[in-house]
Amino acid sequence: MADPTPNATMPETAPSLRSLPRRVQLGITLLLIFAIVAGVLLFNRENGGGGLTNPGATLPKVGDRLAALPLTDANGAPFAMASLAGHPVWINVWASWCGPCRSEMPDLESVYREQQVSHPDLVLLSLNTADNRSDGTKFFADLHLTSTLAFNDGSRDIGPYRIQNFPSNILIDRQGIVRRVLQQPVDKATATQELTAILP
Repeated sequence: MADPTPNATMPETAPSLRSLPRRVQLGITLLLIFAIVAGVLLFNRENGGGGLTNPGATLPKVGDRLAALPLTDANGAPFAMASLAGHPVWINVWASWCGPCRSEMPDLESVYREQQVSHPDLVLLSLNTADNRSDGTKFFADLHLTSTLAFNDGSRDIGPYRIQNFPSNILIDRQGIVRRVLQQPVDKATATQELTAILP
């Protein structure tokens, strides 16, 4: 005959969600939804993915005219895109948390200074994105960079474009036409070679 005394070592079966009071069910459901949303936001933040608003966006294509970009300058004021008109423009897109970005910066700075001797109108636009502004400012200052600093605060989406890889380099000629799109770090020799696409 089976022993009717409950076995203290056997755990009781947990009640199913449906057997709980309706208010408890609602509370658990809301808690799960909150946990999922928080997890997604944290993942995006840790991966530099804040502000992904347009799933179809990508970088500009070679031959396209560069669109106006809603950037801010080092002082937080709107960046004057019109100031780039008529200049060969080299846009380097980076973030302070990006190791390859930090590694390539000394080479980019060196090439920029060398090229300015014969092409003083060349603009190197150092575009900090998917980052914290204060971290980007410190990164720029610590490396003693002399390029033009601009910010796309906290997002990979820049106007109609999206940055997929860090760093990325975009070269635009004096007519505002994109001539090179490089979604990778570049060394001194590569940067010098690629710049021939926008410098005579």
